[in-house]
Amino acid sequence: LAAMASAPTPPADVAIEGAVQPSTRLRWSASRGATGYRVHWRLTTSPVWTHSRLVGNVTEAELENLVIDNYLFGVSAISASGFESPVVFPGPAGAMSPAGQSTP
Repeated sequence: LAAMASAPTPPADVAIEGAVQPSTRLRWSASRGATGYRVHWRLTTSPVWTHSRLVGNVTEAELENLVIDNYLFGVSAISASGFESPVVFPGPAGAMSPAGQSTP
């Protein structure tokens, strides 16, 4: 719990594109306290994240040769001290909001 409390806020507005394309693109809004981000993916049949890539302090990333239909994707925020937020899935189902606030 201490590590989660030290992590930046999770990315917001995570969106995904890539239908009928050979690559997948993710976009998100910057997180308070983040100095970088990690994109995660796993096969749709896997219960755990099996792959990830640090993408730096940017708010979008393209994963070449990863077809959107075969994987689940998410984004986490990383602090300067290396603490990492929970992974956020694209779309409303994966949205996280601070305590006491609801997501649309």
